[in-house]
Amino acid sequence: MSLHGFHRRSAAFAAACLCVCCWLTGCGDSEHVWVGIEPAAQGEFGEPKYEDGMYLTQEVREPAADPYADDTKKLSDGVTDDGIKYALYERHAEITGHTADFSADLLTVPKELEGKPVSRIASVSGTDEGLRFSLDESGAFYSCYTLNKVVLPDTLTSIGDYAFYGCKNLRTVEMPESVTAIGARAFSMCRNLQEFAVPTGIGSIGDSAFAQTPWYDNLLFHRDLVIFNGMLYDAGHRCTGHIKIPDYVVSICDYAFYDCQELKSVTVPASVKKIGKCAFCSCPSLATVSIGNPECEINGEPSTISNRNVENEYRYNGTIRAEAGSTAEQYAKKYGYRFSSDTAVKEDETLPPETTTAPAETTGADVTG
Repeated sequence: MSLHGFHRRSAAFAAACLCVCCWLTGCGDSEHVWVGIEPAAQGEFGEPKYEDGMYLTQEVREPAADPYADDTKKLSDGVTDDGIKYALYERHAEITGHTADFSADLLTVPKELEGKPVSRIASVSGTDEGLRFSLDESGAFYSCYTLNKVVLPDTLTSIGDYAFYGCKNLRTVEMPESVTAIGARAFSMCRNLQEFAVPTGIGSIGDSAFAQTPWYDNLLFHRDLVIFNGMLYDAGHRCTGHIKIPDYVVSICDYAFYDCQELKSVTVPASVKKIGKCAFCSCPSLATVSIGNPECEINGEPSTISNRNVENEYRYNGTIRAEAGSTAEQYAKKYGYRFSSDTAVKEDETLPPETTTAPAETTGADVTG
């Protein structure tokens, strides 16, 4: 998420803790979203659409399953000579934090500890709405100001929530392709982070994972949409007017278009199987959302598609367009939103004058019955 995205969402985070996701699930549900997606061929992963990295490829790879998901029996804790704390399980090891005197500028996470592969960097414990942590007790590498470079091993599969939050001098992260999950705010507030590449087979990225980093802000300033492995993660600064989401997108992440002031219409292709929480929340000019997949899973809160929030009540005065009998129609009917089974987007369509808070009239299909 960008600087603008960080600020536009921080209020919701503080009020209801809505934007902290589980570090293993993030904003994508791999067991649901990627069903029916053929894994990419081995070797070259396809040509990127732009020149600034493979994370913008148009191909979609099915994320690898966590090989240690069932390895939950903790055996012991330990500390390396470099001051890295870890936990040993029956088949793998996890990095859990660091000692109070840890002061390295280069962190090379070991590939193995006591003969077990290092597969995770654990989430920071004790997070709360005010982000008040003890540096000695917070875990992971939260606010390690001395860090300048991080090198991660190819055994690593996931990085937890807040793992490198606030490492203000961190400039470079060497990220292996083996990583499939990056937690909420994992690299947020790393104000000097310049070199980073999201793995091509990423399966989940938590909310605000890269907020207030120059690397990510640069993406948002040059892109209409930021897409990682079929996940539409965020709308860039140039995302205005009428947007057609590419047909290689399989999911729209939580808060992806939050507070897009000049967004007027969105066409969601049939490839999209999931629309996350607050995906089109508080978009004041959004007149039309056309959803191509009649079975698309839509987050059930009224804020998911909305123009505004008045006294904690979200309303949408535009039109949701989809097939009759679709999940989109069910969603519209639930909140009295205007629905039409005519899926053709009219680019000259505007929001009607708001004269009442009663459910809007519908066209093309009856959703009030």
